[in-house]
Amino acid sequence: MDGDDADGGDTDGGDPAGGDPAGGDTDGSDREPGPVDPEEIGPAGAMITVAFTGSVIAFVGFGLFVLLGDIGFVLVVIGLVVVFASPVAYVRYRQLYA
Repeated sequence: MDGDDADGGDTDGGDPAGGDPAGGDTDGSDREPGPVDPEEIGPAGAMITVAFTGSVIAFVGFGLFVLLGDIGFVLVVIGLVVVFASPVAYVRYRQLYA
């Protein structure tokens, strides 16, 4: 196959930077981690982030529910609303922009 993948690498096994032409370093160990721009996350990544945040809010709320009662219950409900609204928002986004 000939062409480039998402990060500009050659898909036929060659290295565009002039490394191993046989494609010996295919595990990505030559790439250094760096900051991630918001444009690179995309809607699916944002959905995962929001759902994870909602689950953290729900777990903290459950812990507070055991200790404080109503305040914790409110946080549990808010967290669950965030968790369940995240996939619904993603489906709506896909319907609008697909």
